[in-house]
Amino acid sequence: MAIDGESGTDGGATGGGAMDLIGSAGVTGGGAPGAAESGGAQPGASAVEGGVADGSAAVPDWFEKVSAETKDGETSSNRDWLAAKGVKDLDGLTKIARDTERALRENGRIKVPGEDAKPEDIAAFKAAIGVPDKVDGYEIKAPEGVPLNEPLINSLRESALKHGAPKEAFEGLVSDFIKLQMDEAAAESAKQDNLALEWVKQQGAKKDEQLAHVDSAARALGFSKQDMAGLRAGLGADRALTILAKLGAGIAEDTIITGGKGRFGVTGAEAQAEIDKLKADPEFQKRVMVPGSAERTRWDRLNAAAAAGKARAEQQL
Repeated sequence: MAIDGESGTDGGATGGGAMDLIGSAGVTGGGAPGAAESGGAQPGASAVEGGVADGSAAVPDWFEKVSAETKDGETSSNRDWLAAKGVKDLDGLTKIARDTERALRENGRIKVPGEDAKPEDIAAFKAAIGVPDKVDGYEIKAPEGVPLNEPLINSLRESALKHGAPKEAFEGLVSDFIKLQMDEAAAESAKQDNLALEWVKQQGAKKDEQLAHVDSAARALGFSKQDMAGLRAGLGADRALTILAKLGAGIAEDTIITGGKGRFGVTGAEAQAEIDKLKADPEFQKRVMVPGSAERTRWDRLNAAAAAGKARAEQQL
């Protein structure tokens, strides 16, 4: 539906703005170049595009009663416009007006409300451009299997109605936004998948052990699938795996030393006691000398815990 104020050529039937622009090429000041004071066209005068005056045509007497001045916002005077249209009498002018009125009505044109528009005019305009009466007039359908954020969608509906958004435009905009979100989520998911795969590759032969530590930490913390998804999105898959693997390893070490009390880490005293016990184990001492072995990792962790406990004790003195 066209709305008044749109640019474009309406054609001769409606006397649209395009015709005024075209006519301006032959108009300066208060009338056509060479025009007599009476407003009649003079022989040899430049013809106004679209007009029929050629210097020999008689000019109706009533033309003198029509303004020859070009007003602000206009490109030609009323008198020049009549001449350009080839109007010869009042019946011809009346016919143009009636044809224009009929064309506007049949084309469904409506007036854009101004600042002082009446409520009924505003309501008519909104109805004409497709603004629904109520918020539930906006229908948003989610792609199959995709849950919508209904509170957010409802807020958007209220905002759309408040600002007079046409139904089709609002629904199209929101649908496109949902698709963009889905595409963005798919791209982010693929990125995190790649980060996780790379992390697993980096673990080498310890892959299964590290993944077991991650599971252990998740169980100890009571993380749900949704919690894990939040860690993946917030920290990144690789960093989340690293953190949980370290926590899980701490739990495993604590289980060995304390008999499964389920704590994260051990105290300095507990670590030192375990170190003293392992010093007396020749088989353990042999394997602890192998870089990268599980025994070496455990030995280093125990020594770090013992050193941290000793440091804390000295600070308290």
